[in-house]
This record gives sequence, structure tokens and C-alpha cells, in this order.
Amino acid sequence: PAADDPGARRLKGHILGICLSARRNMCVHADVSKEGDRERVDEMCRQLTAPWIRDSTGKEAKGDRKLCTHYEKYEQSLSNQSQLLTDGIYTIEDLREKGLEEGFGWCPYYAARRLIQAADVVVLNYQYVLDPKVSMASQLGGAPIMPGSRQAFGGKGAEGGGHLEPSIVVFDEAHNIDDVCIESLSVRLNRQRLDQSSGNLTRLSNEIERVKKEDNARLQDEYRRLVQGLQAAGQIDANIAERLQSPVLPDDLVNEAIPGNIRRAEHFISLLRRIVNFLRRYLQVDRAQCEGPLSILHKFEEDVEVDAKSLKFCHERLRSLLNTLRVSNLDEFTPITKVADFVTLLGTYAQGFTVITDPYPEAEGIYDPTLLLSCLDASLAIRPVLKRYQSVILTSGTISPLEMYPKILGMTNVVVTESFSITMARRCLCPLIVTHGPDQVPITSRFSLREDPGVVHNYGELLEQLVQTVPDGMVCFFTSYRYMEQIIEKWYETGVIARVLKHKLVFLETKDVVATTYALNLYRQACDSGQGAVFLSVARGKVAEGIDFDRHYGRCVVLFGVPFQYSLSRELRARLEFLKEHYGIKEAEFLNFDAMRQASQCLGRVIRSKRDYGVMVFADQRYARLDKRSKIPDWIQNFLEPGHIVMASDVAVAAARTFLLEMSQPYEEPVGSTASVLTPEALRALQFREGKAAAEAATPAAPPPEKRPRLGEGGEGGGGFAEEGAAARLE
Repeated sequence: PAADDPGARRLKGHILGICLSARRNMCVHADVSKEGDRERVDEMCRQLTAPWIRDSTGKEAKGDRKLCTHYEKYEQSLSNQSQLLTDGIYTIEDLREKGLEEGFGWCPYYAARRLIQAADVVVLNYQYVLDPKVSMASQLGGAPIMPGSRQAFGGKGAEGGGHLEPSIVVFDEAHNIDDVCIESLSVRLNRQRLDQSSGNLTRLSNEIERVKKEDNARLQDEYRRLVQGLQAAGQIDANIAERLQSPVLPDDLVNEAIPGNIRRAEHFISLLRRIVNFLRRYLQVDRAQCEGPLSILHKFEEDVEVDAKSLKFCHERLRSLLNTLRVSNLDEFTPITKVADFVTLLGTYAQGFTVITDPYPEAEGIYDPTLLLSCLDASLAIRPVLKRYQSVILTSGTISPLEMYPKILGMTNVVVTESFSITMARRCLCPLIVTHGPDQVPITSRFSLREDPGVVHNYGELLEQLVQTVPDGMVCFFTSYRYMEQIIEKWYETGVIARVLKHKLVFLETKDVVATTYALNLYRQACDSGQGAVFLSVARGKVAEGIDFDRHYGRCVVLFGVPFQYSLSRELRARLEFLKEHYGIKEAEFLNFDAMRQASQCLGRVIRSKRDYGVMVFADQRYARLDKRSKIPDWIQNFLEPGHIVMASDVAVAAARTFLLEMSQPYEEPVGSTASVLTPEALRALQFREGKAAAEAATPAAPPPEKRPRLGEGGEGGGGFAEEGAAARLE
């Protein structure tokens, strides 16, 4: 991918940094890039770049079929062994610009996938590292190998005491990394998806019959390719693969490596059909139930007559079949792919999973049973990364408390855990814990008190007073959509919303992403116009995770309650039992940890730079308790004054008014090495002084000159010097 050697390039002080994203974000094709839907972009891209499409186009008359010119230039650059990029740091926009330049013109997506093998720094999404279905971790930092291979999972380096790969993997914003790991290994099915899977199987059967008539050699070659894939995946070694490719196949050898019921395409389709029919019958329930992987595997063996080894190869076997049949629109076969993922995970892992069947997942009275294979052990997804790479770093502004993450991620060799504070030129944070109203009624979102009229009234009065005090934008977070709807309904009835609208506009987050995005744009326009606005949002929602309210867009953030998860969720209950049994983590300990990291994430939305400032209001009496207050990140706790821990709402508003008045005064930032943010000139001067000090420290000091003895010096040792000192003092 690059003309020069990466190691030699690093010695010269030059690096290559690459970003990788989905086709939709990187495509520069004139027609494909206009599509907004991700699945449509992927389908059109495959129709222009698939190997069989390019081969058939070459045989046809020129101009009859269109190819992607950018992908053709990429292939031409590879065949000429030309350098795709020079040293430098390239963002997604930079790569897109290169794809449109005359001298380059190659496809940014495929070029980035190629360049990550030689790049020194690669920036990409979590899923490319943690999700085994789309993982590209095997291509990062070393020679490209297949995902799932022994080398990718540590090989001799991880298990045999050898050296790990000397690369550094940094997970930024890693406060929710355990949720990402669990989501990547969980699969959800329902009746509609199973019906679509049956349609996928019918189409695949018809396609197999057509290929058998037109090009039977393709199906004959598929088995050989599948054996090669299994060999690269570490399931069978080279000797077994060589014997499997021979005309005579020992029965026991075949059954051990490649189950006989999935060797032929039509046999594999028949197996998938029986699996789909079994899952249909399994979904016919009238009450919720949870079951372990081994229990449902036993039912598979009795009903479908298939063992765990056959199920383990379903994902790889289906991918091979889709390639053999030359299917470019892979998203059309997502339903059957999900079924294959479901049974593959079921056959691979005996622990760390549970199967949850819920006949009423959304609302009582609407019968739509769902089947969820829920991962309970977050360490399963991150374990290959920990085994392969020498250094793995988790970092986030809200990753607190630190000691919980090694437990839930299975990190046994933790070298250092450190929490850094923020250096501020002035006290630009004002955390306030509001525990009660002026009438001494406690403020809390506790389930037993959340509908109490006094609590609702105090929350509304707090919001009214804050909108009259805080300039520009305010962001408020509720514990759930349902709770937000209940509170807003009460506020409408009591006139709170009408009184708030006299001072600021009010916008709401909804479950509709498009509507929420539109509301955010209007909110920013209101803040830019000087009128200011209030954005009512939900913890764990889209706004709480990825939207920044820096500068005047967020001068105050309010947390109405503690964002606990729904504790009666069957998925959460199963995970809590697993954590208690395998890691000794108590239920209350994990729920507090999870709630406080979500609360910290919401609070961090308003402070996005060292020059920013804002008020943080914890509106719940439970935040004053030590078990929750101690889990607030250190960079927020350092600004929490003792008098701001237990406050009435009116006293908190007065403290916020005083803080905002102080922040609004003219302020001249310190310059030089004492500044909170260094200028390039100050940074170079600091580096020069540190280098000079290090050089002086490395230089050996000259020995002191020897003193000549004086006449009349008496005594041995220090007696004479003592007298000399006394005479000098007398003089």
C-alpha cells in the first residue's frame, strides 16, 4: 500500500494517520454518494465493484456495463504498486478530496481499508474492533489475517508466553464500552424477521438450482474455498485441510472439522429451514421466560437433529454461500444472516449468554413475541483485543469509578489506573446538589415519590427560577421518556410551561431521530439570536451521548433525578445475576455505578473546553449520599464546595446567579507557562526550558576545589574549621 517501509518512515519522524468509516460517509461516486440510506449505498457499491461484475464487464462490449471509475483507479494503483498516499494525517474529508483529485482519483473507502495495514495511527469506530461480524482488528498493526484466526486471538504470543503485538489500542469515550461489547454479541429476532428469513431461503434455493444448471463448477469449488477459510480461521490445521481436499474423506475427520450436514449448499439450506421453523415454534409463548444456552441447545438437538458443532459454522457457511451465488445485495438477506448469527453464538458459547422470550416487549396487549440472545459477559468481545495487543488504554472524561471497569471487562493485567484533574485558569464550574425545595419537601425521582405533587411543584419552581437567572441555553435531563412526559404534562396543567415560555423557548427530545435533530437546530438558532432556550432531554438518549452544548449553547445543565436503569427488565436482571455470580459485583453496586456514569455523561455536555463555563445542578436528594457523590468524576468533585452539597432550590439559584455574574466579568487570561492553555510560542519556550534543564541534569557536576590547610589549624577532623568559623563570626 505504501512505497516506503513503515518502520523506516517512523525512524525519520514521519507518520501516516488514516480514518475509516462506512461507505456512506466516504463514497465519492457521482450517483452512489447521493443516496442517504446506508443499505442502499452498500448495495450500489457492491453492484459496481464485485469481482464477478468486473469480470463479466470485461468480457462484454465496452460501454454496455458501468463500473466505478474510482475503484478501478484503486485497483490500477495496486497493480502498479504505486504509493497511494504520502506521509501525513488524513481525515475522512481529506480522503474524499483525494478521491476527487486528478492525480489520485481512487476510492477513499477501499484505499483506507488498504492503508490501515501500513498506517501508524488509525481512527475508526468501536464496531470495527469489537464486533466479530465486521471486525477489522486483525488488519491493524500487523500483517493482515482473518478475523477469528488463532493469530488474531493471541496465538502463541498471548497464550504461550511470547511477545504481544507492540501496538497501542486506545478506546476513547470508553465509559459505555461494556454496553458496546454486549450489544455487539446480542441478537434479537421476532416473527416478522423469521418470516423474512423463510423468504430468503426460498430465494437462495432457487438461485442454487439455477447455478447448478448454468455453472455447476462454482458449487463444486465452494467446498474447497470453505475448507481454506476454516483453515485460516484456525478451526482446522493445514494437515487436516489437505486430507479434507482429497477424494477420500474419513467420516470421523469430516464430522470433527466440517459437519456433513452443511457441506453441500442444498443441505445447508435445508438445515437453516429447520432452524427457522424451530424458532417459530419456540416463539409461540404466552408468558416471558429465560433459558440458558445449554438448555436451548438440547432442544435443538432433539427437535432439529443438529448439534452445536454444526451451529457453530452457520455464519461462515452462509457467508461462503452468498459469495458463491454472487449476491451483491447482502442487506436483503439480513434476516437469515441474523438467524445464522443467533445459532452461531449459541453453538460457540456455553456461558455468558441467556435466551429471553418476551411475548409483550413494547406494551401490554400488543402480542409481538421477541427472541433475544442476550450477551451477559462484556469480556467476551474485548478478550481478543486484550490477548493480541500489548497495550490497551480506556479513556473518558466520565470513566468513574475506575476500579469497576477491570472487573466487568475481565482485565487481569491492569498496569495503571489514573484519574487526572483539569487545570483551569479560574473556577469555571459550579456543581450544585439540590435536595429539597423552599417548603422542605424532598426533591427526588424515586419511584414512590415521583408523582407526589410537592416534588413536581418543586421541580417546576426550580426550572422557572433558573430560566430567569441563566442566560442563553439550558439543557435538562430526565431519567426516562415516560417520566419526562409525566412531568411535562403536570407542568402544562399547573402553568409552569407557560411561565417558562415568557423567558425562553422550550424544545423536547423525542424517540424520532429526525424530529430531535430538527429541534436541536432550532434550539441553536434561539441561542444564537440571544433569546435563549431550554432543551428537555433524556439520559441515555441521543442528546446525552453525542451532542455538545459548548459556549452559549449550554450555560446550565439540570439533572432531574438519578438515571437508574429499569430494574425490572429481564435483560438487566439476568446480567445482574451473572455479575454477582462470576465477578462478585453486588446488584446495588452495579446499578449505582451505571447511573452515576450516565449522570456524569449528561453533565459533561456543557463543558467542552477550558474557556467554557457552566452550572451543573444535581436535582435529587440521593446525590448528597456518599455512595453516589463519590462516583462523580474527580474533575467535577474538585469544584464541589462543602456548602453546595445539601441545598434548597432557592439557595441553589442564588449561588448560580452569583457564579454567572462573576463569570460574565471581563477576564484577562494569564500568558506564558502559567496559562491554562498554552500558545504555540509558549509551548516551544516551555519545551526549550525543559530540554535545557534535562541537559544540565545529565551533565556531571565538576568536583569542588581542594582547600589548602592554614597555619595554626588545630585538631583533627572538623575542629579547626569550627574555630575558623567562630573567628569569622567575631570579626
